[in-house]
Amino acid sequence: MAEMVEVKPDEVKPDEVEETDQPFENEKILMIKEDDEDVDLTHCRLRALPPVIGRLTRVEVLTLRQNLLSDVTSVTSLTTLRELDLYDNELKDIPDTTQLTQLTFLDLSFNHISSIDHLETLVDIQKLFLIQNKLAKMENLSTLTNLTMLELGSNRIRAIEGLDTLVNIESLFIGKNKISKLENLDKLTKLKLLSAQSNRLTVIEGLDSLPLLEELYLSHNGIKEMRGLESLSNLLTLDLACNFIKRIENTSHLTKLEEFWFNGNQLEVWSDVDLLQPAKGLQTVYFEGNPIAKDTQYRRKLKLSLPSLRQIDATLVRATV
Repeated sequence: MAEMVEVKPDEVKPDEVEETDQPFENEKILMIKEDDEDVDLTHCRLRALPPVIGRLTRVEVLTLRQNLLSDVTSVTSLTTLRELDLYDNELKDIPDTTQLTQLTFLDLSFNHISSIDHLETLVDIQKLFLIQNKLAKMENLSTLTNLTMLELGSNRIRAIEGLDTLVNIESLFIGKNKISKLENLDKLTKLKLLSAQSNRLTVIEGLDSLPLLEELYLSHNGIKEMRGLESLSNLLTLDLACNFIKRIENTSHLTKLEEFWFNGNQLEVWSDVDLLQPAKGLQTVYFEGNPIAKDTQYRRKLKLSLPSLRQIDATLVRATV
């Protein structure tokens, strides 16, 4: 009798996983009923949608994440849908959503989409995700006036535009694009979170009409000065990490600040740290990668200057320093 050899998980070959998993995936499809309200076919390696999808009569949530779908035509007639998740597939175009007028959530991230279209009728949509596609322009979004979250990170966008009617947006993610200027944000007066990390920004500007902003993420840009923050008195989190800033300034009004991320800059003047003292509730600061971090009394000096701190860089603060 041949000896049985135990195969450890990290020794299983991809084709062996596919063969053993296939019955489970088929079973998931077979279990779908036409009156199901929540259908989840995540990571089933589907290249085409099973016919039962087009026959769903009451479905409100349809999750098709991590498949190989390039055509989802049968989904476009599911008028009861409220949430549609097509994250990580092979779509080259946004499917026709004309009949999906009840959608409030749509995730098209990690596909191959090159333009924003076919979304005009989604007037009730609140959250739209288009991360990691091939988008070069913000366009055709003007009718989506109920959006509260828009995620356009990791694309090829060069300019902030076409957002004037999206007056209900509270969270805007535009990180990892090719944007060189913060502009055309004046109408987004309800914005609470703006993430523009890993772009081509050199100046902080265009934020004067965002008094409700609580979180601002501008790390990994080319910013040299702390300016343009004058109207942001409600900031709780300010991320300026990995820029080229030499001085802390214009922060006296940031009294609500709780998180200040400044690692990877060029701060060498210790007295600048004292300018954060008006933020009595400041809990976390990151200064590693700055010249001041080379000081042997680095942590002690930070704690003495900012006694409310609970965390310095990635390490919690002890009761005494």
